[in-house]
Amino acid sequence: MKLNQYKEKKNHKKIIAIALVIIGLIGGIILEKTFASFKENKSFKVMEGNFIYEGKGDIIFAFYNTFKNQSLTKMPKKNEGYVYVKGECDKGASVEWNEEKWAPLVLNLDETKTTCSLYFERYSDSICDTTGENSGACYLARKADINTTDYAYDGKKFLNENGTDDNNLRFIGESPNNYVVFNDDYIWLGYDVNLQYTNYFNSYEECQASYYKYNCQKIRPAWQIIGVMNNVEDESGNIRSHIKLIRASIGEYSWDSSASNINNGYGVNEWSTSDIAKVLNENYYNKEAGGTCYNSYKNTVRECPKWEFIGLDSDARSMISKIKWHTGTMPVHYESQSELITPSYMYEVERSENNGKICIKDNSYCKDEENRTTIWTGYIGLSYLSDYGYATGGYKDSYWGDKTKEQCLNSAISTKDCFMRTWIYENYYGKNKSRWTITPSPSSGNTSSADNTAAEVFIMRYIENNMYGGKELSADAYSALSVNPVVYLKSNIKIEEDNSENYGSKDNPFRLTMD
Repeated sequence: MKLNQYKEKKNHKKIIAIALVIIGLIGGIILEKTFASFKENKSFKVMEGNFIYEGKGDIIFAFYNTFKNQSLTKMPKKNEGYVYVKGECDKGASVEWNEEKWAPLVLNLDETKTTCSLYFERYSDSICDTTGENSGACYLARKADINTTDYAYDGKKFLNENGTDDNNLRFIGESPNNYVVFNDDYIWLGYDVNLQYTNYFNSYEECQASYYKYNCQKIRPAWQIIGVMNNVEDESGNIRSHIKLIRASIGEYSWDSSASNINNGYGVNEWSTSDIAKVLNENYYNKEAGGTCYNSYKNTVRECPKWEFIGLDSDARSMISKIKWHTGTMPVHYESQSELITPSYMYEVERSENNGKICIKDNSYCKDEENRTTIWTGYIGLSYLSDYGYATGGYKDSYWGDKTKEQCLNSAISTKDCFMRTWIYENYYGKNKSRWTITPSPSSGNTSSADNTAAEVFIMRYIENNMYGGKELSADAYSALSVNPVVYLKSNIKIEEDNSENYGSKDNPFRLTMD
């Protein structure tokens, strides 16, 4: 019995030993999934790119995505959209990064079993996490991971992170591929009876009812994507990333007009009660005839567009999110500080609690009873001045010289050479037209005193040959300027997959779908 008992114990120990070996092998395999270990080599491959070190020790690598500090099973490839963030080593070693070779250089590697952790990040991860991998916002963000540039003047499609706290993703340059089919809206070109003269129209019906009704042709989608805006709050308080669209002009109208006893008839620079906000969010949004439009001071009426032709249909309405729009502005008159109005500065003050009413002296240009607000919740707004500024992609010019995107972003928006060379400035049916923004302006404009303003609004002004100063970045609210509707899509809106090189162009625009 003792012998048998001894044999049983001996066999039991063998089984335990074998099990431990198996567990060790499995553990080693799992460890290899996260760590890369190398010995006694001066130069060798680390997944992708050469690993180079100085010293005589050996090393274990670990790779991480900074988003939620996720472990990566291997070092990411350069074409996967990651960027190197930092490297950390123990035992006195340090790491430097060679971007050209996409490789780490480890210095002072003198100890055995040195561990180095390499950290990478990918812009799209946070967007895709909040909107879903199948969302249109994620689709564009994944494209941006591998498609960014400091220049965008060569006409290719470029998406670029803009470096604000929200780090929004924007289409930049003069002609990116950012067209999208939305509301089945197109711009039409009509000809006169002799096919000599042309004009642009917002609908086929409008073209057919005009002098240019001959050979009406659909020439391009009316909507383009400004970009993916992060940290946008909707009416329910949800904060997510949303695709932001802008339409070609629906015509030239007053932002607001008023009776002569209210700001001398110049209108009121409060978006929530403005005339144009009302018709956009009622008649245009509901594809409903009617509404009252203006084109001059003291409530001068102009016929509204044919909302029943160009208004939003039920499919388009179902794609739009009701958003909390920021309507803040600069704290002071900007004429003396026009050089400070860079895209980043405007982005900041647009989200401030400053409003556009400054009434120090009592006169007829500064008399209204409207309560000023800096947050408005609605479906359809207008662009920000910063939207125009952040669309720059730099340029090359034999006369003006060359500027990178970063150089332009550090320039005032009143700098002609940078900000006239953008797609958002040049979009058809609105080209060569000054355009309204949603932002009130603390500028005296045409009022009688720089101490009084209640009817000025920031604009993107069209100019031809001359440089222009800060004063011309605003206009009286009653002025008849181009109205370009802007909307935010719901976060779950998808963009159909298409691997064509020209996807997003006017001939092959992005196509939207819903779950």
